[in-house]
Amino acid sequence: MMSNFVFVSSPGKKTLLEHATHPCPRCKHQGSVQLTRSDKQLIVLNKRISDNTSVRYECSQCRWKNEQLPYDSPSSMGLYIAHSGIGCKDTPLMTGTY
Repeated sequence: MMSNFVFVSSPGKKTLLEHATHPCPRCKHQGSVQLTRSDKQLIVLNKRISDNTSVRYECSQCRWKNEQLPYDSPSSMGLYIAHSGIGCKDTPLMTGTY
């Protein structure tokens, strides 16, 4: 019988944490940035060495990543609120067990 043996592996999983999208500060795509949780594990010789979890904003177009959205001025914050639907009862946040 053959068993699976892993020398080195780094599987990862990404989960979107919100329905709202935001404009990307790098590529300027209007709806490509979302709050994302990334779970990564490092496995060496079939033993889990580390578990890393991070929550940050990521762009699906240019791969820009940051822990918070950049807001240069109050007017850009107003644009964000207008485009994201914050305050609208029809825009629920995604929830789940972690």
